[in-house]
Amino acid sequence: MQLSFKRAFIVSALSLASAQAFADGPYFYALVDGGMASSKISSGSTSSSKTEFVTGGVVPTFVGMKLDKTIDGITVGVALEQGFTLNTPGSSYYFFGNGDIFNRQKNIFVKSAAGTLVMGVQSNIAFGNVLMGDPRGGSNYGSALAMIDGNGGLGTVDNASISFTAPTMSGLTFAAQYVPESKSGVGKASRLVATYAAGDMKLGVSTYTDEFTGKKDSKGTIFSGNYKLGSLTLKGISATQKSDSFTYALTTTGYGGEYALTSKLSFDAGFYNAKSTVNTFKVDTTAAGLYYGITKDLKFYSQYAVVQNKGKANGVGWNFAGPTLFPYAFNAGQKASTFNAGLILSYF
Repeated sequence: MQLSFKRAFIVSALSLASAQAFADGPYFYALVDGGMASSKISSGSTSSSKTEFVTGGVVPTFVGMKLDKTIDGITVGVALEQGFTLNTPGSSYYFFGNGDIFNRQKNIFVKSAAGTLVMGVQSNIAFGNVLMGDPRGGSNYGSALAMIDGNGGLGTVDNASISFTAPTMSGLTFAAQYVPESKSGVGKASRLVATYAAGDMKLGVSTYTDEFTGKKDSKGTIFSGNYKLGSLTLKGISATQKSDSFTYALTTTGYGGEYALTSKLSFDAGFYNAKSTVNTFKVDTTAAGLYYGITKDLKFYSQYAVVQNKGKANGVGWNFAGPTLFPYAFNAGQKASTFNAGLILSYF
């Protein structure tokens, strides 16, 4: 089996609510990522650094359960999923979701030949398009996530939302999501996604809007795609986002891909640029990772990322891994680098 486990595991987790892959009855699953990270932030002759244990260097950590039953071709069920960390107490315990129980998924779903309907806490369907085209599969160190999600504000989970995914026809799949209410200060939200698959190629586009009280709405459009050439998978992503912070748009682009050296060993690399006319925001990221399958369910990884703040904006998030004791944000003119190694245990 050629290794493409990062993207496959994350996308599988985001798709569990659709109940497409499992037979009737209870189904338990988990994805756990833990390791060590050595990070450094430098500016000119000054620098600070730290080596620490981190949860989720590559993928989020969570456990979940799905209960479903199929009658006369219609599948109905419940999905429950809890995000957590391996290292810190308090509010940070819920880093891979909010502070509620079952903070990543808490929904009911209905699936039939007419499509899939999901109601409740579930994944933001626009975020799935980020994972599809991100050159490094959405790694929490050195990918598009720090800019598109961390600085751009795209959420990964929607509370009290309703989504519908239509059946795939001629390679085309359409999905829509509506959030009638959300947390304090956030009003209605909507997402639209379209994907097209043909042979070894997959393309996607998604749009989203989040309404806010007392400030500008957040809006974004994401284009992504990947193309498989034997052992090589080329990937690309482009996102344009507007918000109260980025009135004139934050544009993030990334290109690269992954290569399977053997059935157990692969590596990936990505090159990213994010810029905006607001505060002359400009951040460049270069990162690469190596992955080895110890067993079917256990993977070892190591990755290295360099992020440079070439603009004038301060407090810029440069990674999406957390919680971390070392600052996840840096200022104008600074450079952040991280070497991270760990293990990923998947149980699906």
